This record gives sequence, structure tokens and C-alpha cells, in this order.
Amino acid sequence: MRSHILSVASALKLFLRDLPIQTNYVIILFATLFIFFIDMQLPLGIAAAVPFALVVFATLWVSGSQFTILIAVLGVIFTIIKFFLTPVIITTMEAVIINRGLTLMLIACSAIMVLKLKKANIDISTLTNQTLIDPTTGYKNRQAFETELETEIVRCKRYERNLSIAIIDIDLFKLFSDRSNHFGSSNNSIRTIAQEITANIRTSDIFYRIDINVFAISFPETDLAKAKEVCEAIRKKVSARMDAVNENKITISIGVAMLDHTDNQMSLCKRTEEALFMSKRSGGNLVTTLPEVPSKDKSQVAAILTRSRSD
Repeated sequence: MRSHILSVASALKLFLRDLPIQTNYVIILFATLFIFFIDMQLPLGIAAAVPFALVVFATLWVSGSQFTILIAVLGVIFTIIKFFLTPVIITTMEAVIINRGLTLMLIACSAIMVLKLKKANIDISTLTNQTLIDPTTGYKNRQAFETELETEIVRCKRYERNLSIAIIDIDLFKLFSDRSNHFGSSNNSIRTIAQEITANIRTSDIFYRIDINVFAISFPETDLAKAKEVCEAIRKKVSARMDAVNENKITISIGVAMLDHTDNQMSLCKRTEEALFMSKRSGGNLVTTLPEVPSKDKSQVAAILTRSRSD
């Protein structure tokens, strides 16, 4: 019996969570009015207003603090109205006052708890988002890359879609850092590189900074040849942009690989890193794919536009 009650309660909770937020508002308001109606039908001395506290807890199903405060205020008002409008008493006035006073305290305590829970949820959500963002560039970091890539691999395998990834490394980063006058200058250059890369990919492509001098791009719905074309355009654009803002030439090396049906996250990233190492060993400022695909001399715009826009 208990297990049946728990399963019904869980099903109801999921049902209410799936409802549009406007419907949740209506349900909670209706429950508040219904409790007030029942309370008004009973004589003073019966703790029929106590469920107002439960309705306050139900506001956890909707976002924002204003609605919780509204329901708590309505509960307080209805509890006080009942005290003045119902002449029938089945116990002493002292017991009635204590009963109503405890009900008001319970409503207030419930509202405070719900507001604190909502604030805690917001703080946790904010903290979670912050842990996935690189503070220097403002783009997603390695943790986000690993988490989202795993999900994207599952999706692409399920629907038999293409997925390519690229790992980008700043060539001779130690010399690049030493040439910078101070730490802030180095960070400014990294931000400039990140901005140039993101300016040359689709909105559906996802950019990450996964190490001090290493970036990654996830290319959904993109085969290896198209991903290489875009990376070649990125390499040229970054080099030209950095030449314009730095005295010394700054270049990048890129490794690209495409998801195979036998791949998992580790094997796909390993193949991409191997392609990157091949670019570095060949002197840098190069895009390499595994398996190798012929280079095509196409413009950046053409490379982007020829890829599928669907996700």
C-alpha cells in the first residue's frame, strides 16, 4: 500500500513538473482558494488552515520568489479572515488564538524555507555554469567539452549523423608567452585568438578552451573534409589577425578527426590529438586530419556555407 502511495506521489510530481508554468500557477491558486473554502465551512478550533503551508511548499514547482510570497500572504490573510468571520467556536478562545497563531507561524516558516531553497538552487545553477566557463576567454572549458562531447557522440551514433572535432594549439607557446610584456598581454592575445576562431564557425559549432594554449571545436553535422576546409580558413584568419596586432608572428596548428561508428570519446580525442601532433612535428601552422584528406583551396565562406545547417 505504501509503495503504491509513493508511486502515485512521484507520478503526480512529475506530471506537475511537466505542465506549463502558467498551469502550475492556476493549480496552486485553486488549491489555496479551496483550502480557504473548506476552512470557512468549519468552526473555529479546527486546524483546517494548516494546509496553507503545504501550498506554499508547492510553489517550488514554479520559478521566482514573487509567487511564493503571494501565496504566503494569501494564506496569512485567509487565516486571519477566518478568525474574524466565523462565530462558531468548539473550544476556548485561548486555544483558537494559539491554533491560528501557530498556523501563521507555520506559513511564514514555510515561505522562508521555500525562498531559501529557491535561492540555493539559483546559486548552485550559477556555480555549475561558472565551473563550465573559462574565466579568461568567457568560452566553455575542458569540463564542458568532455561532458558535451560524450552526449553529442551518443546523439550522432543514434541518428547516424556526422560529427567532427578539431583540437587547436598555439605554436611555440612558450616563446609566445615570453614575448608578451606581461601576463595580461598574453591573456589578451589568447582572447583575440578565441574571438577570431569563433567568428569563423557556425553558431551550431561549439568552441572550447581546454588548456592554457589549447582550444577545441565540435562540428556537428560536418564530415572530415568540410571540417578541414573550415579549419584551414581559421588557421589563415588567425595568422592574419595576430600579425596585425603583434610584432612577432603567431600561428596555430590544428588536428581534425571525424567520429566513426566504433569510436568512443577517448578514441576520437586520441585520433584528433595524433593529427595535431603530426601538424606540430611538420613545423606547425598546419591542419592535419586522420585519416588524411586532400586539401582544397576554398574560401572560408564557401566552407561554412556548404555544410549542413541542420542539427
